[in-house]
Amino acid sequence: MKNYWLWGALSAGALAHAALLAPAPLLAQALAVMVIAGFLPGALLIEALIGQSKSAPDLLERIVYSTAAAFGVMVVVMLLLSYLPGGPTQIMTLLAFDAVTLALLAWVWLRGRRVEPGAPAWPPFTGDRRWLWAGMLALLLVGAFTRFEGLAYADFQGDEARAALRAAAVMQGYEDVLMLHKKGPTEILLPTVFYVITGHLTEQTARLPFAIANLAGLLGMFLLGWRLYRPLAGWIAAMFLALDGYFIGFANIVQYQSVVFLTSVLAVLVLYRLYVKPAAMANYLTLAAILLSTGILSHYEGVLAALPAAMLLGATALRYRHLWRRLLGATVIATATGAVMLGVFYAPYILHERFAATYTYLTARRIGGSPPYNNLKDVFLRTTLYSTTYQVLLLIGLTLLSALRVIRHNFSRNIGVVLSVVVALFFGVTLFWPEWLTVGGKDWIVIPFTLLFGLIVLLPRQRIENRVIWLWFGVVMILALFLTEKPRTHVYTFFMPWALIAGDELSLLWGALRDRIGARPAMAIGSAIAGALILFFGFYAYAYFLSQDEVLLDYFEKRPPGYWTVYDEPDNKARFGFPLNNGWKTIGELYRQGVLSGPYETSEKEAWVPAWYTRGVERCRRDAQWFFEIRNLEPWSNEDALAMEHYLRQGFEKWGVVQVNDRNKMIIYKRTGARHEFPTQLPNEGLPIFRNEEYAHSFDMHALADLPLTYPSVDPPVAFPLDVNLGDLITLEGYDIAYEKPLRPGDNIYLTLFWRAQQPIDKSYKVFNQSYFGDGQIVAQRDGYPVCEGRDTWRWDPGELVADPYIIPVREDAPDGLYPLYTGMYLEETFERLPILDENGVEIGTQVHLTDIRIGEE
Repeated sequence: MKNYWLWGALSAGALAHAALLAPAPLLAQALAVMVIAGFLPGALLIEALIGQSKSAPDLLERIVYSTAAAFGVMVVVMLLLSYLPGGPTQIMTLLAFDAVTLALLAWVWLRGRRVEPGAPAWPPFTGDRRWLWAGMLALLLVGAFTRFEGLAYADFQGDEARAALRAAAVMQGYEDVLMLHKKGPTEILLPTVFYVITGHLTEQTARLPFAIANLAGLLGMFLLGWRLYRPLAGWIAAMFLALDGYFIGFANIVQYQSVVFLTSVLAVLVLYRLYVKPAAMANYLTLAAILLSTGILSHYEGVLAALPAAMLLGATALRYRHLWRRLLGATVIATATGAVMLGVFYAPYILHERFAATYTYLTARRIGGSPPYNNLKDVFLRTTLYSTTYQVLLLIGLTLLSALRVIRHNFSRNIGVVLSVVVALFFGVTLFWPEWLTVGGKDWIVIPFTLLFGLIVLLPRQRIENRVIWLWFGVVMILALFLTEKPRTHVYTFFMPWALIAGDELSLLWGALRDRIGARPAMAIGSAIAGALILFFGFYAYAYFLSQDEVLLDYFEKRPPGYWTVYDEPDNKARFGFPLNNGWKTIGELYRQGVLSGPYETSEKEAWVPAWYTRGVERCRRDAQWFFEIRNLEPWSNEDALAMEHYLRQGFEKWGVVQVNDRNKMIIYKRTGARHEFPTQLPNEGLPIFRNEEYAHSFDMHALADLPLTYPSVDPPVAFPLDVNLGDLITLEGYDIAYEKPLRPGDNIYLTLFWRAQQPIDKSYKVFNQSYFGDGQIVAQRDGYPVCEGRDTWRWDPGELVADPYIIPVREDAPDGLYPLYTGMYLEETFERLPILDENGVEIGTQVHLTDIRIGEE
């Protein structure tokens, strides 16, 4: 090993540690964490694994491999630390990553003394390097701007706040919090690394690693397209994704997709590299296993990249039959590595009692139970919101041209013309009439798509590269659009091969133009068209994702002109990554300062966002003293608005206004007992104004990981366990109870019930809590729908633990005495109670005796 590796690594680590000790801004500290926990061990892992092999990667490959490896290291190390009792500390976490770095340094030093590098895998670049560097610079500038510009502005959105809350839970020692997540742990563990080391977590620092992964994924796309086809194809494919709204949105949220994007692209690149040059097989296959495992630890859909990877591995085995022993041994080593990485999380995850809820969510609420489906229209409408319609139509047109090119190349002139006309008609009819193949109430459009993709993949006269990408695109698209009931934004999984197909076709069209008119005119025309498209598509992306105008809140007034749409109003579901700042940090600070106190309710539908920003203040519709009216990216229906108005009539009136950038973003209502017919229409003039800019920094400095956590962020401990069967539908797992002693008339009993659904429930049951004596004279009572009216039983997933709190007032005229406290469930429409069953399924009552409470002195 050359000494510069040793001294360079030690120097980078020392500088990063020094930055953590200095009074640097949080962003600078986050970058230092990225070096210590990610870039440094990631680069050393790549250097040790393949950098000193007989088939060393070039500089650009080394950069993207090292970045992807950084995420693998961070996730695995933080996962292991999360299993330790008590939660990880700053010192413990730093020591763990430093130990990994030192171990990798030793590995690099030992390997460097005995391995001699071999010839490069790829042929040398023979084109004009000025165009190559100009293209890369343009890609980096566009990619970096669209990925980093808006990281700090928006509030956490729903799933982002859940990741932040569960990162705090990891730090507080909730050892099974990762098991509650319905997907891989990456989106929790990456923010945890920054939270535990810096002590703070802001929107910008939490999103930073995902933006980095997304930008590295663009470089990976460029490399993959270059190696599979040609540099221009890779550049076009990467630029398509650089300007694609899904990928911009994912880069701006604390979610797994950017990591899956990066690892999927690079796993295919590694396997293609082995196909081109079967050197250092064990090393590169192990790298592929690490990449795939990192993707699968992020989400199950990370496994989809194994499809093109497996095809390339099979092609490699067929091409180099004489090396089958080496390839088999390398595959065994790689498989074992991947199995260990995945087993560390997925073995306890699958065995955990909450996995039943995850399984139900995935199968019943996402995949569905009656395929095939036809999501073409839904996906087209959503995709043309995330990206301009012209960009989507361009991708579709290039895909059609690519399919026709394959057909013409494999058939005689006459047959090729006939098939081309059939395929073109199929594309055209399906684009304008996606439901044309509905028979007997069932849509069978999946059949012609499957036949078309199968034909393209199996036709003999084409390169393996094209066959692999079409297989990747075709199978994943069919899974997403026709075999999944609600694909929503998960369709991004086939956009990677889709962009490669489009990039290859567009580069071939440019090549034909160059052959016809010459290189210089073709370059001038191509550069002009590329620049115009980047500006046109880029302005759309800027308006929707980077501008603080928040276009989707006032779509008809703020949408940029000149972008034709097929809809009058955009799809209002699954809006992720769009900027939205409602000033929630102001609310958190007002609670911390004591200006606000007591439970609240809000028009924010998700539980996670207000739970993070209020720092664990109870949200309870039944007992709310405050109401926070905001506007969601997914707009409320008229029914929702009327329901809010009806709720506010119950004694609320306007109290204050939160402003962001001098715009009213939140109305604060206080329960005063005053009755207004239309509380939301009361004037805002004269109300106190709270400017979010004056509170945001203080919130960030005080948003430590010691906030109170409860359902649904974590499974709180059950103080008094039970195991009561209610009608073979629901189990009462236990309860927690607290009250002042001695308990006096007029005091409150604080009861939390813990329920778990045994199977899907199709009814909404109400809970009763009663304490009475004699023939039924009530001394304390509180009925209500579960979780403060916020989580009806029909929404419960089997296996999910539901913590259900109640404040039960003791009657003012309650006499002293010892009274039993009962609970149970019933249908409000009929007052029919769920029966209590014994272990043999025999009904033994209709209410559960929890405990006895004493009113007055003993």
